[in-house]
Amino acid sequence: YLAVAPTRLMARELGIQINWLPFVLDIPSYLGSARLDRSGEVVEHSRSKEQWSGVKYAYYDCRRYANLRSLTIRGTVKIWDTDLAAIGMLWARRQGDEILQRYIDGIYVPFWKRELDVENIAVVEEVLGDAGAAVNGFKTFARGEGAEKNRLIQQNAFEQGIFGVPTYILGDDIYFGREHLPRIRWQLEGEHGPAPDVGYELLPDDVVERATGRDLDVGISLEDPESYLATRQVLIMAEELDLVVNWYALPQKKPSSQTDLGDQSRGARHRRFRTENRERDQRRYMTQGLASGDIIAAATATLLEQNDIGLQEGALAEAWAGAGYVSSPVFRLGEETFVGRQHLPLIWARLERAVS
Repeated sequence: YLAVAPTRLMARELGIQINWLPFVLDIPSYLGSARLDRSGEVVEHSRSKEQWSGVKYAYYDCRRYANLRSLTIRGTVKIWDTDLAAIGMLWARRQGDEILQRYIDGIYVPFWKRELDVENIAVVEEVLGDAGAAVNGFKTFARGEGAEKNRLIQQNAFEQGIFGVPTYILGDDIYFGREHLPRIRWQLEGEHGPAPDVGYELLPDDVVERATGRDLDVGISLEDPESYLATRQVLIMAEELDLVVNWYALPQKKPSSQTDLGDQSRGARHRRFRTENRERDQRRYMTQGLASGDIIAAATATLLEQNDIGLQEGALAEAWAGAGYVSSPVFRLGEETFVGRQHLPLIWARLERAVS
């Protein structure tokens, strides 16, 4: 949902065509399932504590960016089967991009307000009609040709290693997450100059709040490539904005278990795809030669030493856990937690407003 607007903007500014395809998430296979009652209380679930932490932080994170655009994102009360919505997208595609774009908005906006039953074929047909699509024959399509085409799209996507959304395919490159849009744009424009880092880009009409202070807490793990890359960016930001940065040492996240290497279930394959994606991203963005954890730790330590920075030790990871600590680097701006260096554009914008 949050990726649609910046993707459209990039396509419009570069004069390119986007081949929009639906991907149906199989959430229970890797993140467990849950169902809420009308009041929002959990009435049944099959999630571990770590899975719940990931889900809660994901919603927290999405709402932060939705608020910049006055969008509503309410957590779903159950895990929906969105195959019908995907089939509707395939039907809309046949009738031109304008209808497709109106259909995408017609599905996303009310769904995330909990106002749309995407498992009801009559509801999906109504959204198609409101988007300007001819709907005669849709129900037959949805039960036959459309269902089979959607099944093949989902199967082929997963076989390619696509496990989540948004995923961008550019030539032989696969990018998971809208944080890669700066690099995708750079590639499309001919790869002139150094490649940009990941970042959730701000849109021209985003309303960014002013930070209440000019202090930033930064938690890093010495052996983590993500922390190394973030450290360099924070140092630049701190110098340009004259910030007070408090640096903390976080424990290295334990590597995921390899016990399911022979497991061909969808959940096990999904976990492997995520690991492969993380390793692929690190190869893309890391400086050549920084391969092993020991080398990264030494490089990060040198960077900190050159800037007279000492890391504060302690139980900070546990203190931040309730606010969404799931990996490193972690940033705290006031009472707000950010996990990952892709948030630095928003953090920078808020602190820059405080400075000005």
